Order: sequence, then structure tokens, then C-alpha cells
Amino acid sequence: MSLNVHAPHAEIVYPQVTSLRQFVTEVTVRLGETVHPVAEVTVAFSAPLRANIQGWLLETGRLIPEDAPVHLVYGSGPHQRSNFFGYVQSYSIATASDDTRFTQNTEVSVTYTLVGATSPLQTQTNRTWIAASPSYIARTICRDHMLAPMVQRDVGRLGARAQNAQSDWVFLRKLAAECGLRLVVDNTNVCLTDPLVSLREGREVPAFFLTKLPGIRDTVDEFRVTTGELDPASGRRTRSESFSYNPATRHLSRVVDKATSRARSTTFATQLPSASQTMATRRAVSQPANAQLWVQAVARVRGDARVRPGTEVWMQGAGMGPRNTGQWMVLSAHHHLELHLNDARKSVYSLSMMVGRNRPDGLDAVPRSRVLPAPVRTVLTQGRWRAEHTGAA
Repeated sequence: MSLNVHAPHAEIVYPQVTSLRQFVTEVTVRLGETVHPVAEVTVAFSAPLRANIQGWLLETGRLIPEDAPVHLVYGSGPHQRSNFFGYVQSYSIATASDDTRFTQNTEVSVTYTLVGATSPLQTQTNRTWIAASPSYIARTICRDHMLAPMVQRDVGRLGARAQNAQSDWVFLRKLAAECGLRLVVDNTNVCLTDPLVSLREGREVPAFFLTKLPGIRDTVDEFRVTTGELDPASGRRTRSESFSYNPATRHLSRVVDKATSRARSTTFATQLPSASQTMATRRAVSQPANAQLWVQAVARVRGDARVRPGTEVWMQGAGMGPRNTGQWMVLSAHHHLELHLNDARKSVYSLSMMVGRNRPDGLDAVPRSRVLPAPVRTVLTQGRWRAEHTGAA
């Protein structure tokens, strides 16, 4: 049966397994900030009854082995498709007595757990950084793994620091939290930007509606604002402070972020004093920068493969309230597809996402073109997913 691209669909493009009875029945893709992309793919096979099921799958090559590269394509239309490049972390074969049976074969389901192309960043290593900027550190780590760094450049430099017995991924997460940056993975593109920078590539913004009008099928099933509407002073409840110590003069200086100086409670940006006042100022400003999207909401909508962390969505409708209409920034997305091969009308594509904005009535997003270059394509080289190029130094 030909693939209906206007209905929810999913397909394993690589590796190609020659089988007349093999199709994807369920897909779950989890995307978020500071986490590796993860996908669970269930594939239905037609296995002969005369042989052992697991042995038959391994001998014929229809079972994808662990650590093998996989290219998954999922979506709900010709312009709403997304690619997932990853590696097989594990697989499970599910059989039961009530499976569909035929004269000489039966249906068997195999569920693959895939981890994104950035999984090599979990390798632990030892490094020492001296007077290096956050953008330089991120570019160096990503290029060592043939990943494309999409880093917002800055002029500040960090003090000497050591990366001891921790993976590159953990080190990047700590670096992003310290500098007030958002860490998002888009296949082989690793993005470290301000939380307000949009990672949307084209001009189209996915839109969802909740009108609650008779006869109209809304695309929003549930919308719930979790935090932020009653938070005063633009969501900054605490005062961010940091300290710097000069060993030559033995002077301890205090630095307060101006945007949070009027708050009554205090939060220290670091446990130990910084080596310079410039670094102390950076840490004091970075502390509230991580909470810029302080108005947050949870939504369950009709599936759209274009929705991923760092992109905007448009929410509208009388059923959402007057202050919730407009653009929101996606913080995490959970795609779930249930596919029916013989009847595409029974296929279901749902999307659960967490969104945020920096104002109760709007979002001040920064266009990607002002900060980042265009994303880099993903290619397969020697059994590994690599960025087509990693950019200039």
C-alpha cells in the first residue's frame, strides 16, 4: 500500500530492510532542553511459524542491531515532516498468544529505543580550559565529535577550569547553566543561545486553535497555564548576587544584577567568589537569564512535526483566555503517533508540549538570522551520523 503523506505517517529510511510485511505501528519522540533526543519505534513483522522468532529475525537481518545508525522520518503532511537521526540503544521483541495468526506466519512487534546523534558526547574525558570563552569551549567540544556548533558568540572569557571525569555533554550542560544559555539539540546541530533566540528555520509558525464553537473541530485538546500569571516584576522574585575576590588586595566585592535589585529575597549565583569582577557580573546576570521564559503552560494539541524546542507556536481561541493568545516558545515536545496500515483514518498523531514566554501577554523572540547561521545537514560517514561541515574556527 502506498504511503498517504497527508495522514500521520512514519518510516525508517535507513537502514532499508527488504520485507513485504514490515511497517511502523507506533512512534514516540521526546525532545527537550539539555537532554538527548529519544525515540521509541515499534515495527510489526510477519514471522514464519516454522522457525524460532528471534533467530529468524537475526538470521534474515530484519532486526536492527544495537548501536546501529537509524534515520526515522515522521509527520502528518508533505510540509510537516521531521527527521530523527540516532542510534539503537536497545530493542525488545514482543509476542503474545493473541497475536494475529495466518496459515504459515504470525505478527511480531519489535520496539527500538533510539538515542539522538549527540549520544557520543556522553564519552568522559579530561580537559583544561584557560581564559576561554563559552562559545570557544562549545565549538571545540562539538567539532571533536563532528557535530555542528550553533553557538551565540560573546566577548567574555571564563577563568581557568578543569573538566575531570565527566562527559562532554555534562560539561556543556553546566556551562550553559552558568552562562545563562539554552542548550538544544537538533540532530547533529548543537545550539547554545539565549532562551529568547528562535531556532525556527522558515517563516511558517505552527498554529493551534481552541474556539469551543459548535461544529468546529479544535486543534487544542487541553491548555493549562502552570506558572507565571500572578508573578510580579516580570517574573523576577529574587535578587541575584555574586562576589569576586582579588587575592592581591584581599578585597571582596559584591555584584548585584540591576534587573533584580529591588527583590526582597536573595539568591547567590555561585558558591565561591569569582576570580574577577567581570566573571562575577556574568554569573549574577546569568542566574535570572535562565528564567526569562517565566510564564509557562502545558498544552496537548494535534500533532505537528515542525514543533521542537526553541521554535515558536501560535495559540489562539476564545477558549484559551484573553492573555494566552499569541506566540509561545516551545520548551519541550512529546510526539506520539499510532499508525494503521490498512486504514489511514484510524491513525492518531498527538503532541504534548510545554511552552513559555517572557511576558504575560506576549513573547519577545529574537530571529535566528541575527544570531546563528543556517543549520547543517546530517550525513552518514563510516556508520556514524556527522554534520556535513562544522564551520570555521
